[in-house]
Amino acid sequence: MNEKHTLTQQQLQELSVRYQQYQSQAESITQQMNMVQLTIRDVDTALVTIAALKDQPSGKEIMVPIGFGTMVKATLTDTNKVVIGIGAGVSVEKNLEDAKALLEKRKEELIKYHEQLNNTVAKLGQEMQNIQKLVQRHVQSQEQSKQSMNEHV
Repeated sequence: MNEKHTLTQQQLQELSVRYQQYQSQAESITQQMNMVQLTIRDVDTALVTIAALKDQPSGKEIMVPIGFGTMVKATLTDTNKVVIGIGAGVSVEKNLEDAKALLEKRKEELIKYHEQLNNTVAKLGQEMQNIQKLVQRHVQSQEQSKQSMNEHV
């Protein structure tokens, strides 16, 4: 039975390298998940803002965030349309309902992507646990071999 759990030094090194690779991949994917989560929050903010625009009259003065807690005063000229980015630096004007539908679709896609990333991290975690179990069995096998050798001496 001890033979099954004995690993060569090379196998142990390969497992160590693989474990470190999995760990690095998991950390990278976790960072991606955080970025996706921030993007989902941005989409939610845009959806709330679009919903609030419906009730605002044209000509109303508002404060518009421009980044890092900084605001600028602006006047609403048309509360029935928004300009929305569609990718590659291109923006288009959309009515509120179309913009809302586009943002909800993006949010669904982001949630699915987040779930895929989460599943990948879970699989990497499982692989890391498998490696830990292999190494642990190896160590236990080595200890048992040493004990049985000591008993025979």
